Amino acid sequence: MDQATIFVLAGLASGYVALVAILLGRNTRRFTIGSRRWIGLTLGAALLQTLVWLLPADAHAAGPPAALFVGELTRPALGVLLANLVLVFFSVQTLRYLRVRFTRLWPVAVLVWWLVPAVAATQPGFRLGEAGWLGTIGEPGEWPGLWVAAGWMVLGAMLPLVAFAVFYRADLPEVANRALFWAFLIPVVLLGAVVSAIFSAGDAVEMALAGLVMQFGGLMGATYSVWAYRVVDLRRLLRDALAVGWLVAISAGVVLGALLVTDGLVTAGGARRQLALGGVALGAALIHVPLYALARRLARRLGGRVEPETAQVLRRFSERITAAVELETLVEITQRTLSRVLGVRRGGLLLASYDPDGALHLEPAPGQVERLAGLRGRLASDSPVLDRLARQHAPLLQYDLDFGRDYRLVGGDERAFFQQMRMSAYAPVSVQGRLIGVLCAGAKLSDDPFTARDLELLMALANQVGVALRNARLVADLRRREAEQAELNRQLSATKEQLERLDSVKTDFVTIASHELRTPLTQIRGYSDIMEAMNEEGLLDHDQIASMTGNLRKAADRLESLIEAMLDVSQLDVDAMDLHFATLSVDSVMRGAIEPLMESIKSRKLMVSARGLRALPPIQGDMQRLAQAFRNVVLNAIKYTPDGGRIDITGRLQDDEIVIAVRDSGIGIDPKNHELIFEKFFRTHDPGLHSTGTTKFLGAGPGLGLTIARGVIEGHGGRIWVESEREDREALPGSTFWIALPLSPPAGARRVVAIGRERQAIEQRRRTRTSDAVRMPELPDAAARAGR
Repeated sequence: MDQATIFVLAGLASGYVALVAILLGRNTRRFTIGSRRWIGLTLGAALLQTLVWLLPADAHAAGPPAALFVGELTRPALGVLLANLVLVFFSVQTLRYLRVRFTRLWPVAVLVWWLVPAVAATQPGFRLGEAGWLGTIGEPGEWPGLWVAAGWMVLGAMLPLVAFAVFYRADLPEVANRALFWAFLIPVVLLGAVVSAIFSAGDAVEMALAGLVMQFGGLMGATYSVWAYRVVDLRRLLRDALAVGWLVAISAGVVLGALLVTDGLVTAGGARRQLALGGVALGAALIHVPLYALARRLARRLGGRVEPETAQVLRRFSERITAAVELETLVEITQRTLSRVLGVRRGGLLLASYDPDGALHLEPAPGQVERLAGLRGRLASDSPVLDRLARQHAPLLQYDLDFGRDYRLVGGDERAFFQQMRMSAYAPVSVQGRLIGVLCAGAKLSDDPFTARDLELLMALANQVGVALRNARLVADLRRREAEQAELNRQLSATKEQLERLDSVKTDFVTIASHELRTPLTQIRGYSDIMEAMNEEGLLDHDQIASMTGNLRKAADRLESLIEAMLDVSQLDVDAMDLHFATLSVDSVMRGAIEPLMESIKSRKLMVSARGLRALPPIQGDMQRLAQAFRNVVLNAIKYTPDGGRIDITGRLQDDEIVIAVRDSGIGIDPKNHELIFEKFFRTHDPGLHSTGTTKFLGAGPGLGLTIARGVIEGHGGRIWVESEREDREALPGSTFWIALPLSPPAGARRVVAIGRERQAIEQRRRTRTSDAVRMPELPDAAARAGR
């Protein structure tokens, strides 16, 4: 090994030592632990690789260095292994630097790739690293070389693809620059390590040195990339180089043309020659100046440095936003100005509002892209972002927020909010020292990072937006309050109308209740007087007594039903409805509800059908209460369906609840009364127009049936509601009452409340009458009889 080679190797070793010293001695406030660890391991492996090259090629065979070699390991083989170790550490560093999410399997995989030939190199019979060893790939027993070459190809294909993928998907130009810079370093390091490994035997020292130098250059760039907060913008350098080359070419063309013209036309000497040269120079200057100016403009456009008349644009912007009173208009003007002044792809405006605890809420102003709709952010009172925007009144770059050490304590929700914004720079919008908004700017069309001048322009725009934004928010708040006031007035009007209806309900109840109470009492008093008179005259016989007592019982039953309904409603008012839960079938409950109504159904020739009830699963409920609720709903359908109409009852299982529908072909219900019909004593018609029968068409009643039905259903954890298009006695649109009951009611509904003596007596008499009743028929048979 000659002196020049030793000098180069010593220089490379010294360079690696210097890089490690710089890496360790630098103020690493912007580093991550992973970046320093893996780049340090990479430089250490490269330093060992360079030092091994200082050993003789046969150092493993004799001399003191031989003790460093294990088994059949040779110095060339060690050179190959150390080159591979550099690639192992560098590949992990690449993924960490590019912030690619990878599992721990990748370090394990590349380490296995390195260990397999390392172990094989200590065994006899392998030529790894010897002269021409790469040409033995495929020969029997030379699989380590094939294994190493396969790993090189995988790394050479995967790492550049990962870097370019990060470059392509990066939202921030600074991140894209880092990825592009690293993508340029990857082939340099890979090629240098592979070349030095191929010629590790020393048969082509010049090629091996070229590979080592190339590897050093790539690792020096990698160290710089980790060491620097922002790397060199390769795209800007390329555009600047093209622009300078274009200007140089234009100037050189003009000069060359002038020289050619001068050489061909000027033949005279003396003063005439000088005059001719002056004329050619003047003509060349006249051609060059406008041509150069045009070329310069093209070059600046090529370099992405087209700068509008900033002062004029800002003046127009100030004039336009002064007249803007709508937030949407202000956002549109601001976005358009941002695009013109800074050349950004998108812009935005965030509205800021404070909590009592000092936290700041951010939300996009209306009139922006749908992607930002519904996005909300909250900055804690001690957030570094809030300190930067509200207290320092300084702009903030998304790159600083993602990578700056000053913002390492920013919470995950805050980071997620700004990342979802997909902006590159933020400027505070303040009025009288108070933050009221944030002006946002996206990435530039040229993909250039934001410069200090760009941030100054952004702050200038934000300062002008402040007063206009405050005025626009005041106008928006005023209009929102007007809308809220209008809505409140509408609700008050609706409430007033409802109260007037409920007040009329009380009057109607007095009319209905007096009629409902007076009628049975009149019957009882009348029959009592008749019986007393006939008894005094001795005219009563057995048949007359039976007839009169039957009428008295009917009057008493009617009076009892009214009192029972009023007791039920009073229990609902205090949430004291007594419920006895047991397992029951919906079909049996519905049959029990309809059986007392069968005589009325037949007399009015109504068709009642039931479908799907038998297939429903059993539920937990109170048999008598559910039958009462179902009966009241069906009774309501009977009263408002003309003679000869139809009532259909269906049931189905939906999720964890059963849904029952009671449809009728009646007069329908006005939508404005869909909720009121469940209120106590509410009647949709003038009670004076009603008949006296509770099951006759438009028959009378106290107006408590649906109220009780809703209380029972809700007591079981269910819901009841009505659907009807309109009320029309001619078209008969009909109504549909829906009842939803859970299979198992909530735990709060499983209670039994003690009832009073009056209620106990009524329950006892009802159970007595139920036990004496005939067996309930099946609904299909009842429907058939009703049809006849």
